Parts: sequence; structure tokens; C-alpha cells
Amino acid sequence: MKAIKSKISSELASLIKKAADFHGHLGPFLVIGVRMGTLAKKILNVNAGKNNKLRITARLPLLTPFSCIIDGIQAATQCTIGNQKLKIENFQTKIIVYFEQKNSHKALRIHVNPKIIKELKNRYSEGASNEELAREIAFISESQLFIIEEQ
Repeated sequence: MKAIKSKISSELASLIKKAADFHGHLGPFLVIGVRMGTLAKKILNVNAGKNNKLRITARLPLLTPFSCIIDGIQAATQCTIGNQKLKIENFQTKIIVYFEQKNSHKALRIHVNPKIIKELKNRYSEGASNEELAREIAFISESQLFIIEEQ
């Protein structure tokens, strides 16, 4: 994975720290979730707060490390299973998250690029640490990390 960005925003760094504190540790799949939630909020022009009408359905393997994405999404969007703004579906073959902004009727689907998942698996097998891979995911470009479909 070659990082294209030279630095990340302080807002993203803060969200990643918040997510790691919530989740219990830092890892690349957690950062994927943070990046995904942040990107969806930007594209859909979502503002945090009581008027947040964002609804999310995440389809992914409900196994670690893939399920760590869920905590990253929750930290970035404030959409949780508890407030019923986040629904989870077990999906074994891909990681696809559907975001819908109810008050604007805008939606998008974000897929994690399968090449990134393959590369992460390879890097894990070579002994790369969670923290090292998390940093790489934080710096990689959105276009390398995700496939985005606006609806």
C-alpha cells in the first residue's frame, strides 16, 4: 500500500484516537471504518447533532478483524446499534456499507477495495503490527481505499 497523502487532518487524527479509545486498540480495520464514516458524512453533507438523519446498513463478515470496521463507523458518525441508526448484516464475501441521509434523500454505497483487504492479509502474515497498518490506512487515498457509488 503506497500512501498518497503526506499528512492527515487533525480532525481525522482526533476521530481515530476517539475510535481507538472506544474500541480498545488501534488497528487498520477500525481506521477503515472511521475513514468510511467521515467520507460518507462529507459526501452527504451530514452535520453532527440532533438533526442527524443519517442511517447506515453495514454488510460485512461478522468476524474479527472485519467487524472492527463497525466501531470506526460508530465513532465517526454517532450512528450506533443502540440508537438504531446503524444496522449490521453478516455478509461473507465483501465489505459494503450503505449510507442514507433521510432528510435529503441522498444515499451512497461505499465498498472497501478488495485489493486493500488482500494487501492487509498479506502484511499481517508478514508480521506487520496493527498500529503500523492503521497508520498506512490513515494515509492512503480515498480512491485507493474505497469504491464509491452515489445513488
